[in-house]
Amino acid sequence: MNTKTAGRKVWTWSAIATSTAAQLVGIWIVGAALFGWGLTQSDPDPEADSPAFFIVFGVPILTALLTVVCSVVTLALVMPTVTLAHRVGRRWGGDALWWIPGTSAVTSAAAVGAAGLGAAVFGGHVGAPVVYAWWWFAITVLIAPAGMTACLSSRRTALGRPGLWRSLLLRGGAGAVAVAVVATFAGILWETATG
Repeated sequence: MNTKTAGRKVWTWSAIATSTAAQLVGIWIVGAALFGWGLTQSDPDPEADSPAFFIVFGVPILTALLTVVCSVVTLALVMPTVTLAHRVGRRWGGDALWWIPGTSAVTSAAAVGAAGLGAAVFGGHVGAPVVYAWWWFAITVLIAPAGMTACLSSRRTALGRPGLWRSLLLRGGAGAVAVAVVATFAGILWETATG
């Protein structure tokens, strides 16, 4: 697990935890924004459960499941991207951090290609090229920021400093709460303005 590259460990607990935390924070912020957007939409079923029930009971369970999913994405896609970026940066010069967007595009292309090949061979289904392009784009956008934060955390660990995952979760979680509060107030204002 502690793969050493150029005298620095790339696969560290800190990098893996930071990457997982970065993905979780991104999902929280998007979820909070979608929650606020949902408040502006007309409710087709007025007898449905209140959002408070989901926030109290659903969010913790969903967060636990998303942590597992984000950990798998980190191990399968993000950390290989960081390792590849570090090796490419070492070979062609430059900082590994700046190679991560390019290597995340390569890693996500390999993942989408393997999934498409598996679906074609085992299921007999081939998707339209635009579907593969959208999946490639979505996975690249998901793993590039997580890879950059993992690379930064790996560097901090190599310098003997603490990793970024704790502050990322605390500040990012506070950011997600702030987005939810602003979105809720915006939804309330929208509803009162449009009647």
